[in-house]
Amino acid sequence: MMNKIAYRKPELGDEYEISACIWASANLWELVDGTPESVNEWKQICDPDELRARILSSEKKLVATWNSIVIGFIAFRQRNHLSLLFIRREFSRQGIGKELFTRCSHDFDEITVNSSDLAIGFYKKLGFVKIGDRFKKYGIWATPMKWSNKAVMI
Repeated sequence: MMNKIAYRKPELGDEYEISACIWASANLWELVDGTPESVNEWKQICDPDELRARILSSEKKLVATWNSIVIGFIAFRQRNHLSLLFIRREFSRQGIGKELFTRCSHDFDEITVNSSDLAIGFYKKLGFVKIGDRFKKYGIWATPMKWSNKAVMI
């Protein structure tokens, strides 16, 4: 019987598990253009020191764990910009990303994200819409998208 997935705030010491989760989320060559610049940017994203700083920041973040292993991670920057959302491949398509997003989005009126090509469909299912042209930064392609909390009354 599969153990239940738990959701909690990340703690110091989780940075290594979060890094492993990010590395296990996709094939590196699906996410970067193969240039040294893009590979170095990916290494920076996955760096435990960078992740430790995120854990210590006041920004919103959450992990999903199974058997004490981090299988999902979400983190925001600049309050409402979703900067990281990764799920281990073997746990994808089980609603974990949606649950992480739902647990973190309830107090936002809108959220922005620069989506990788692989995640555009996922974000569209959450209600994100494209708000700009696809662009390349540090050798990594992204599409700017925005989500609005439709329940908010104007």
